[in-house]
Amino acid sequence: MNEEKEKPLPEDASAEPKPAQSEPTSQPDLEPAPVIMGKPQLGRLRRFWRATLIWLVVFAVVFLAGVLTYHFLRYKPLTETLTQTQGELAQANQTISDLQAEIEKLNGKLTAANDKIAALENDKQIIQAELEDANAHLELLQVLVDVNAARLALFLGDVPGAQLALADTLQRLEALAERLAEADPNLAQSMPQRLNLILSSLAGGDVTTANIDLELFTKNLLDVETALFGE
Repeated sequence: MNEEKEKPLPEDASAEPKPAQSEPTSQPDLEPAPVIMGKPQLGRLRRFWRATLIWLVVFAVVFLAGVLTYHFLRYKPLTETLTQTQGELAQANQTISDLQAEIEKLNGKLTAANDKIAALENDKQIIQAELEDANAHLELLQVLVDVNAARLALFLGDVPGAQLALADTLQRLEALAERLAEADPNLAQSMPQRLNLILSSLAGGDVTTANIDLELFTKNLLDVETALFGE
């Protein structure tokens, strides 16, 4: 039996026997490790609104910058011009006020001058009236001179001299007609008639009648002088 060849062991015979697998024991459940997720992708609508908001902000900044630039380039010079214009307007108003005060002052002087002129005009009218009275009185006295010269010539027997003395008397009476009428309208009409009678008497050589008429004529002239000029 020694010669019997040993039978070879199976290949796995030399290996240690594997222990029998036991039933898996229940172990406590372990929490799964957190999974690090990547940044979620934005949706198309959100990206659109985000881009729109960015552009709006950019537009607002650009618009504000434009407004500020426009303000400094346009409104600031206008503001300076307005301030200068207001200053010039205030100065113009002050000048106007000064001119108005000067005008009022000149108006006061003008009123005083007008009053003075009116007073002078009144004085002129008074002087003119006095001058007219003086001229009328002078003319009446000249008539009296003519009449007295005629009476003197007749007293001396100079009939031609008496006629010459009365040559301009009728014209003087006509110039005094209005003033004579103020004293006595009837006398103003009768005096030229009496003078014509005197001249007719002298022409006819009736010296007596001429003397009587000249005396009456003289009395009438003196009455008129007293009535008109208080002599």
